[in-house]
Formats: sequence, structure tokens, C-alpha cells
Amino acid sequence: METGSFAEYLAGLDKAALLHLLRIRPDVRVEPVPRGFAQLAERLGGTDSLVSALRMVNRDCVVVGQAVAALGPAATVPGVARLLDVPEATVRNLVADLRGRGLAWTASGTVRLPERLAAHWSAEVGGGRPVATVARSVLVEDLRAAAGALGVDVDGLRKPELTARLAQALADASTVAKIVARLPKPVRARLDQLRHGSGVDYAGYGVSRAGADPNRLLAAVGLALRVNGRWELPQEVAVAAWLAEREAPLTGAPDMPPAVAAPTEVLATAQAAAQDTLRAVTTLLDEARSAPIGALKKGGVGPRERSRLATRLALPADVVLLTIDLAHAAGLLGLVDSGYVPTSAYSAWRDAEPSHRWAALVTTWFELEHAPTSREIQGDKELPPPLPLTSGAGMIRRALLRAARGGRAVDAVGKHIDWFCPLHGYEGTQSDEKVAAAVREGQLLGVLAADVLTDCGEHLISVADDDPADPVQDLTDRVAPLFPERPCTVVLQSDLTAVVSGQPTVAVSRLLGDSAVCETRGTASVWRFTPERIRHALDGGWTADSLLAELAVLSARPLPQPLEYLIADVARKHGLVRVRGMRSCVLADEATVTEILHTRGLTKLQLAQLAPTVLSSPYELDEVLTKLRAAGFAPVAEDTQGAVIVEDRHDHEAPVTTRPTRAAVRARLSAADLAGQLLADPHGETAGGTGASDTFQRLAALNTHLTDAELALLADALDHQRDVLIIYRDKNGSRTRREIRPRELYGRWLESWCHLRNGERDFTVANIESVAPA
Repeated sequence: METGSFAEYLAGLDKAALLHLLRIRPDVRVEPVPRGFAQLAERLGGTDSLVSALRMVNRDCVVVGQAVAALGPAATVPGVARLLDVPEATVRNLVADLRGRGLAWTASGTVRLPERLAAHWSAEVGGGRPVATVARSVLVEDLRAAAGALGVDVDGLRKPELTARLAQALADASTVAKIVARLPKPVRARLDQLRHGSGVDYAGYGVSRAGADPNRLLAAVGLALRVNGRWELPQEVAVAAWLAEREAPLTGAPDMPPAVAAPTEVLATAQAAAQDTLRAVTTLLDEARSAPIGALKKGGVGPRERSRLATRLALPADVVLLTIDLAHAAGLLGLVDSGYVPTSAYSAWRDAEPSHRWAALVTTWFELEHAPTSREIQGDKELPPPLPLTSGAGMIRRALLRAARGGRAVDAVGKHIDWFCPLHGYEGTQSDEKVAAAVREGQLLGVLAADVLTDCGEHLISVADDDPADPVQDLTDRVAPLFPERPCTVVLQSDLTAVVSGQPTVAVSRLLGDSAVCETRGTASVWRFTPERIRHALDGGWTADSLLAELAVLSARPLPQPLEYLIADVARKHGLVRVRGMRSCVLADEATVTEILHTRGLTKLQLAQLAPTVLSSPYELDEVLTKLRAAGFAPVAEDTQGAVIVEDRHDHEAPVTTRPTRAAVRARLSAADLAGQLLADPHGETAGGTGASDTFQRLAALNTHLTDAELALLADALDHQRDVLIIYRDKNGSRTRREIRPRELYGRWLESWCHLRNGERDFTVANIESVAPA
């Protein structure tokens, strides 16, 4: 291993420090695991791994990391402290935090960053070459003018002395930052262009007709130098400009007051909210089982269908959004040709204990990258649920919940979310919207209540940070006492309503779904029996006797007489009118036929009387049935032989599809097991695996810039048909992030299933810029 390298630093960690690092960076424990510390360093320095780690750092850590990148090879704790004008102890603690996350290390007194992270943060700071290097090509008169503008006594100084004095003046970053802060807006804008454009600009570029050249104004205050007809911004000036963007570079953790809430009130509110959400998901999926949720042509559930569901199920609009997204992400809702229906996993989930059902949903929500109740608009169009989308809302949600631990006021944490989650990427009020969405969703799930993280929420964060092998089961065990089993009870009342408390069973949901309409939902739901719904049940194959018998079984009380009369009355009329398939023939007694003929709402059926008890219509059977029912009749359908047709209302379920689906979570070693392997074999000399495979060698020959760890991941995905995340550059130079499942390597191309395009795609191996576990 190279002296002072990241791999050497990792190899020198004691077991406790290594365990902590592997726990906090779980992506490096995904199979195939790193073989030796060299591959561990490569995995930790991968693009996706760095992005995941950076999502959990606070603003002070980011500022210190950027300061280290700005100082480059000369970055030391005292140097960073001088640059930021803060105590060394503060910087030392923040550097220790970055080291603990695998985002920095120290060697020979200097602070170093993984290569890709250093390049990223250096680009954010901006700037070009150091002034000492730039000055070699600058005229002595220009150097004299720049140094003089910065207050240097330049009389009698030659070029070497001028260069040294100018470098000394620009090294005072705080003084230069004050000069930058006083620049007029157009000049500051030009400085930023020079700073982020590699620090070089041609003389005369951007000269405004209405005013002076901003480049010359920068030179007049000693911030820009002319080199062979071009303007160049020294690196020291770029660092000072970066510093000027921050009123207080390091602020420390915001002071957050504790929430004022009664524990018993918080617990009761959380339990009620969680039970309501479980009922909402169950209700939605039960409905989808009997009647698939309509899908748009390009996928997703549109606003019209969501509005219909909200009305039909008596659920708020935001709850419908949340339940669709959660059910789909948890693998309980799938897409078939007829729409969205429950998957085969739903039955087991529905029969599980409330604590397990809640744990499955809330862990899914915690890991979601978007906010279901605040989905981004792409272009001018909505991307409807449950279609996936790119978002920073998940990052904000996780930062908010982690920061609210220990009884802190959630509202206060939300106001300081930019400190806890500085890299979310939202501007203005957008971050406030995502915080509000996280709070609302947390309240609906029982994670938040009364401006505080509930016991359920505390357990959720603990499980997420502990990273157990089975987080759902671990969370289930922890919250089981908070979710007492509430048996389903049905009370039938004389006003033709049924009051259902607790979680409705499958039998209750099916019976009431067929024969009644839900009026209200909550801790208890109220269902009303109506003639239309009783007729609907009879159309589906129920009889009056079977309805009465099933209702008697569900209710602990005798059936109310009004309900018995309603069912008997609807059953007596049901089938008096029959519609026989031929296109179409309506049969009934003479009085009913006469009534039908004189019903104005049925004139569109163009009914003709063939006999005293027979009518014909040129319309199809289903349309005639619909019109007659709308007019208040209770017809039944018959086939051409006169046999009654019972409406088919089978349960819908998403079948196992032959198309590639997103891979299940890969096998992952525990932190202790991987630490043991690395300490026993630090150079990866005895471990076997994909690193020595023929596939690895072929990929290495086609792509020379991927690391061994990335090649091992790609080879493993190809050999075992697993998903990986890649950054891919196409022939036009555009970069995209793809989740693919490699299938075959032929020539210089990788044939894969692309989840982004939902189809087969060929990728040039040489154009793959990074690889990470999916």
C-alpha cells in the first residue's frame, strides 16, 4: 500500500474504529465485499458511496471539508482553523467526524480527502493556479499594480519580491474576503465566472457597453492578473471568494429547545394515527383486490382516479397519495394489464400482527427518496404515484428525524434543516415544503406527534442506525408493546348502519364492501346499507339467506328488523326483470314491461315490445343492465338459454412477472464479519472471489479507469444476474445514472436490462464511469 494513502490509513484503524466505519457506511458491506483494505478504500471512495455518506453530514462538516479541499496538500488542522478563523479544537472535532465517516483521513499532519470528493469540493470552491505560479507569466508592472492595490509597499521591489509579497497578501483570506464582499454586483458576478471557469478568461470578454470592463475592475483591486492577453484568477482569490459567501463559516449545532408534550398524549395520538394508516392501506388494497385501480397509459395513478378513490373510500387526498406510494414501494401493490392490484405478498402482510404491518410500511417510508405527499413536478407535468422520481426529500426526512431525537421540538429542527442537511439541493421555500411533507407524513404514520418524535419514531431511528440484518423484524419486536391487538367488532344498528371498530377482517371487508357503502372512517368506521348496495351484493352471487346468515355471524347482537326488511324487500324485487343475451331481450311481467316502456330515462335503449312480457333492444346486455339499474329496477342477466349470469367478482392479484424487476436487497455481511475478514487478510491475498474471474479480466481490459472494487461489482452482477448502479456517458457526452441488470458481455458492449428505460439496452463498457451496488 502507498505510504500515507487512504488504504494505509484504513489498515491502521483499530477494531473499534473499523467497526464504527463499517456500520456507518453499510453500502461497502454489500456482496461482493471488498477483498483487503485497498478495495475497501476504493469502495469508500466510489461516487455513490460518497453521496450516501455526504447525505448524513452537517453544514459545519461540509465547510471544513471544502476548506481542506481549498488548501489542498497543505491542509492541516491549524491551517484550516486559520482559514476559517475558528479554534483548532473545533476543526479537530469536525475532522474527526469526517474521518469516522470515511470522508477524510490524516497522514503526516495533513488532512486528506478521497480523490473524487476532493475533486468535487475543489470544483465548488473554484479557482485556478496559485498566485506564485501565475506570477511567472505576468508582467512586472501588473504585479506591482496588484500588490499595491492590496496595500503592499512596492517601491524598489523586483519581480521575485513582488511575487512573494503578493502571495503573502492574498494568503490573508479573511482580508481578501472582505474586499470581495464589497465588490459591485457585476464585478462579483464576473469574479464568480472566472472562479468556476478554471480561473481563466480572455481579455475583453464580457465588457459591457454601459460600463467599465469588470475584469479591469478586478485587476484594479488586485484580485485578477493578466497572463498573455488572458485574465486569470489566482487560487487564493477563489478561496477568499468562497469564504465571503459565508457570514459565519462554522456556527456549531443550532440550539434546539425540547418539545413540551405529555407522554401519554403523544403515545395515544401516535397509536391512533398508526392504526388509521394501517386501515387506510388495507382499505385501499382490499378495494384494488376487487376492482383494480386505474392506471395511466405511461403508468401511475392519475388525479382523477385518486379523487375517485378518495371519495369511494372516504380518505383524505394526501392519505391516498401516501398509501399508493407506500404500498407499491413495500411490494404490496403491483401493476397488471387491468391496473394496480395487490401482489401475492399482500395476504401475508394483512394477516400479520399490527406491529409487523406498521414496521414494514414505516421502514419503507424512511428509505423512500421522495415525499409521497409532495411529489416534484417534472417540466410542467405531474409524475403520478407510484412512479419513482429523483428527489432530495428523503434526505431531508431522515435528517429531520435524526435531529429530532431525544425530545427536541420538530418545528425548531425544521427551521434549521439547512444545517442538518446542507446538501438537499432545494432553494427558497422548496425545502420548507419538503419539511412540511415529512412532518405531515410522520404524523400520519405515528412517527411524530405533538411536535416531538414518538416512541415509535425513536425505535425507527435506532433500528436504522443499528443496521440489523432484518430491520423490519427488529423494529417489529421493539414496537410490539405499543401496538396492542384490537379485535374487529361489528355492531349492526336499526338505522341501517354498521359500526366497525378495530382492523376489519377479510370477511368483514368483503361483506360490507359488497353490501354497504362506507360513510366515515377513523378509529371506528360507519357503513350504511342501501338498496343499491344490497342489489349489488345479489348481483355478485349473494342470496338474501346467505347475506343474513353472514351478518348474523359477524354481529354479536340480533339483526335489526329494518335491515332484515331491507334485504328481503330488495331480494323480492331482484330478478323480476331479466335481460337475456341476444342484443338484447328483456323479460318481465306485463305490469313491469309497461312500466319500463313508459320510463323516460330508458328511451335511449330503443325498446320494442315483442310480446306482453318481452322487450327487445339493439344495445348490448351490459348497457341495458346499467340503464335499467339506474332507473331503479333490479334486473338480472341471463344467457341465451335462460340461465342466470352471476357477475364475476374474483379477487385480483398481481402475478409473478417474467419481465426483470428490481432486484431484492443484496446479501450484506455484518460489520463484525467484514472487519474480521479485513483484519485477518488486509491485502486480500487469500480471499477468493470475482476479482480473479475471467469476467473481471475481460471487463478490466475494456475499461481501464474503473477501480478493482468497481470491476468486481460489475463482474459479480454479470455472473449472477444482479442489479448495479452505474454512471454512464453516452456518445454525445451526456451522463446518466442507471440501474441495470447486466446479461451478456459481447465484444465491447454490455447487454443489460435498464430499469430507467424499462427495456433492453446495450452499454459500451469503456463509457461506464462508476459502479455501485443497487
